[in-house]
Amino acid sequence: MRRKKLSVICILLIICIGLTGCKKKNTSVEVPKPKLTEEQVNKAKNIDIKILRYEQDLFNMDTKNMAAGFKAIYGKYPENIVANGAWNNTAMLESIKGFISDPVIKDIYKDTEAKYADMSDFKSQIIPALTLYLTHFPNEKVPIFCTLVSGIDFQMPSVFGYENTIFVCLDMYMGKDYKPYAQAGMPKFIAARCEQKYMASDCFTKALVYKHLPEKTLITLLDNMVDAGKKMLFTQTMFPDVAAQDILGYSKEQYDWATSHESSVWHYLVEKNLVYDNTDNVIRRMMDETPFTRDFGNDSPGRLGYFIGFQIVQSYMRTHPETTLKELMGMTDSQKILKDSGYKPK
Repeated sequence: MRRKKLSVICILLIICIGLTGCKKKNTSVEVPKPKLTEEQVNKAKNIDIKILRYEQDLFNMDTKNMAAGFKAIYGKYPENIVANGAWNNTAMLESIKGFISDPVIKDIYKDTEAKYADMSDFKSQIIPALTLYLTHFPNEKVPIFCTLVSGIDFQMPSVFGYENTIFVCLDMYMGKDYKPYAQAGMPKFIAARCEQKYMASDCFTKALVYKHLPEKTLITLLDNMVDAGKKMLFTQTMFPDVAAQDILGYSKEQYDWATSHESSVWHYLVEKNLVYDNTDNVIRRMMDETPFTRDFGNDSPGRLGYFIGFQIVQSYMRTHPETTLKELMGMTDSQKILKDSGYKPK
C-alpha cells in the first residue's frame, strides 16, 4: 500500500473536516458519584447519540462534481466538520477526489461498510458508558460522533476529539487479522488493538478524557504514569464490566505477565532512580507503543508505564474512597498522589 500518499491524503482529509488532533466484571475500585438533581438524573437516563457517517457521504460523492457534493452536505455537519466554502478549495477537492478514487481505499471503505453498516453494537456499548459519564460529570454535553475512513494511517489516532465531536476511524477497528493492515506495514502489536471491542472505550481513553485532565506539562516518568493511570481509571469507571486488561489494551498473556511481575517492575524503577527521571529516552521506553518494554525483556508487554500508573491511581482511590472522579482528574501533583496512595506492590 502506498503509505506516503495515504498519509498526505489523510492529513488533507482532517483539514477538510475542520481540524486546524469475553468480558468479566471488574470492581476493583468504587468511585463515588456526586449528588444529582432530578433534572440531571433524567438527563443521564434519556441519552440519545448522534452518529454522523462522514465516510458514507464522502465516498458516495460524484467525483466529477466534488464541489456540489460538499455543498450538498454543508449544514448536515457542524461547521467544524464541513466548513462554509469548503467547495471553493480546488486543491483540497482534488486531493479528496484522489483519496476516494483510489482502488485500495475504495476496497477498505466497502469492507467498513459491510462490517459497520449500522452502529448498533457501538451504541449498545457507548450509551451505558455515557450514562455513567453524566452521573460523574452532570454538566457535560453528550458528544457528537463522526465516523471516518482514514486509509489505515496507523500513525494517526484511531479516535480523536475536537470540541464536542469525537471522530472514529472505522478502518482501524477491522480486527487484527484484517489483511490490509499487514499490506500497509502495520506492526502486529498495533493490529492487535484494532478489534471492535476497543472502539467504545477508546472514545473515552483517547478523546473524552482530555476534557477533564488539567493543562500540565508532564516532566517526569511519574507524571506520565499517573496521567496514564487517570485515563485508565476514567475509562474503567464508565465501563465497569470490562476487564482491566481490555481497558489497557492488553491480551490475557500480557496482562498476566504485568500482574505477576508488577513488584519487580516497580522495584526496578525505584532502584534505578527512574521514577522521577525526566529524560525522553526513559519516558518513551515505558510509555510508547512498542511490542515489549525493553528494560524487561521480549516477554513483557509494551506500555508498562500505563500499567504501573493504573495501579498507582487505583491504589490512591482505594485509600481515599471519598475522592470523586472529578477531583482525581483535577489533581496535578503526581508525587503527592503516589505518596498518598500507599502503593507498595509485594
